[in-house]
Amino acid sequence: MEPGGRQGEVTLSEANRLRVFALLLIMGAAWGGGLNLAKLAVGHGGHPIGLALWQASFAGVFLLALAILRGRPPRVTPPVLRFNLVCGVIGLAFPAVGLFWAARYLPAGVVSMAFATMPLFTYGLAALFRVERVEALRLMGVFAGFAAVALLVLPESALPGANLAPWVLLAMACSVSMSAENLYVAVRRPPGQDSLALSCGRQFSAALVLAPLAFAADAVVPLFVPWGPVQWAACGMAVASAGAYTIFLTVIRSSGAVFASQTAYVITLAGVLWGMVLFGERHSPYIWAALGLMLLGLVLVRPRRSRP
Repeated sequence: MEPGGRQGEVTLSEANRLRVFALLLIMGAAWGGGLNLAKLAVGHGGHPIGLALWQASFAGVFLLALAILRGRPPRVTPPVLRFNLVCGVIGLAFPAVGLFWAARYLPAGVVSMAFATMPLFTYGLAALFRVERVEALRLMGVFAGFAAVALLVLPESALPGANLAPWVLLAMACSVSMSAENLYVAVRRPPGQDSLALSCGRQFSAALVLAPLAFAADAVVPLFVPWGPVQWAACGMAVASAGAYTIFLTVIRSSGAVFASQTAYVITLAGVLWGMVLFGERHSPYIWAALGLMLLGLVLVRPRRSRP
């Protein structure tokens, strides 16, 4: 915490700024690709609860193996368990199920827009609970990113029908839930805990919550059958989610919750670009104008400079 600053506020030296921005781009690209894989999985009949369980379980096993290989397995203590459970529920279980369900009915651009509201909600919560200072320049950056997403989805598309409005509200609720996790991580992260180990615990906590729901709904994705698009897409989502969230914890610790949440803008752009690569989608010049606004938002909502 910077001298005289509030809990959760961080500073970065100039030497680390480029690294933080690179991590932000990698994280956004991974999660943006995961959105397209989610669309692919639900489009081939995957159930949202079953897909969320698969993603959390596969990612948990993957991260546990990495943590053991590094010689830093997850710790099992009451503070860590409580932290992992809260993050698993509000940051993964509920948002994953909700966004999978929304992706079944909504255009990918609308789902991406819901992601991009996360920095706005995060900044509002951070200012409300005094985790971050209210700064005009950083606030302008948040709105620049939000304007980029609006430019991306509003000029050429709208909801296909009025009956889809509840699914938009569900996607927005997922964004609020993830924003609450951002702030929780910033102020309640157990000290001295490895990011990889915490990410692993988060995945398993979400899986424990989702498992009974998936079995009750008969929504478990079959494992011991010839694999098809659902299984492969779910595995890809799990790897992307596991790696991206581990980076996310690192960025929150070094640059703060609000800056880390700017990955939502990168997710939106990456989701569109991955759609062009995977599904052959083509877009208008609005996409490239949105790219400029997103970059502007990332520059304005930047890590604070270290004091001499």
